[in-house]
Amino acid sequence: MKHTILSSLFLAFSVLFLGCNRQPADSPEGESQATTATPQAEGLIRLSTQQVKLSGLVYSDLSLQSWGSEVKVNAELVVHPEDMSSLSAFSDGAIAELRTRLNASVRKGDVLAVIRKPDLLDLQQTYLENKDQLLFLQAEFDRYQALKEADATATKNFQRAEAELRSARTRAQILAAKLRQYQIDPDRLTPANLSTHLNVVAPASGLVTAIYVGVGSSVQPGTPICQLTDMDKLHADLWLFEKDLSRATVGQRVRIRFPADESAVFMASIYSIDKILDPDKRALRAHARLEGSPRHPALVHGAFAEASIITQQAENALVLPQEAVVSEGDEDFIFLLVKENTQEAFFRKIKVEKATAQSGQVGVVPAETLPKQARIVTKGAYYVSAQAAEFE
Repeated sequence: MKHTILSSLFLAFSVLFLGCNRQPADSPEGESQATTATPQAEGLIRLSTQQVKLSGLVYSDLSLQSWGSEVKVNAELVVHPEDMSSLSAFSDGAIAELRTRLNASVRKGDVLAVIRKPDLLDLQQTYLENKDQLLFLQAEFDRYQALKEADATATKNFQRAEAELRSARTRAQILAAKLRQYQIDPDRLTPANLSTHLNVVAPASGLVTAIYVGVGSSVQPGTPICQLTDMDKLHADLWLFEKDLSRATVGQRVRIRFPADESAVFMASIYSIDKILDPDKRALRAHARLEGSPRHPALVHGAFAEASIITQQAENALVLPQEAVVSEGDEDFIFLLVKENTQEAFFRKIKVEKATAQSGQVGVVPAETLPKQARIVTKGAYYVSAQAAEFE
């Protein structure tokens, strides 16, 4: 009897135990044993569509470009004196013609002014008279030489004829040289083509940047007539303070901007650095040659500009607005859009190394390779960062 009661109790407990472990027929298989993965568990940051809209998130496609660290300095556009030419009168007289205008482009050898010099006739007359005298003296020399060979005349007569001929030849050479200085060809000079005007020609090509005389002005040798400036030699003088001297070297590229026109950006390269500090500015001057042949109203002698010397250059940097990079302690991050649908969007935080910022942009180097189709949060990154902090 006792044994029957114990068997019945054991059977009842077995049925109860099996019933507690049996899964309901309408439950998915294995649901009670598996844990559903969450975005946070995958390292993603979830934002609802409403949050994305309210935060005003803006995305940008992956874009790599050249970037580098820069040293900002003041600059001035100049043409140095060695690239300027001063056209001066080489004789006394009066300006008969001016054949150029202010801001005109001229080439080397162009006639820019004509000087009227009446007393130039005297030099030409003397040369022609001496030329005729040479014919007579040459005939006399030949006659006395023949007589001397026949012992029919005294030696002193021959010597006198020889000396007079030699003196006339020397005088002819000196007069011819003077005529060439006045741009008169002595070999073509005749009484029919005498001249009283002198042409003043451009010593170099350039732009007429100043005119100092007018028609009728009296001039003396050395009187300036106009100034020519070779604008192709326009370059930037960069002023380096002592703290930046070690960061500038010949060959570095320079980005030049003008405060009045932010869209005007020109590239240059440093070709020379002075060895003596300017005593007034207490700065060293570096010279940068403009690249190409730029044309812009701001490119004038004496114009001031802002310059940035590129000290380190990266050819494939990720360039983003500064607000796209979020600093958390000593580390910097950006956020990538991983996926989105009509209800939510998921983001991933990427660690980056930040380079020098310039003009509201910053270059960064991601700690991992980003997919080519990556979309980066460029506006609202701090909001995404704040949402990430709630799950950390």
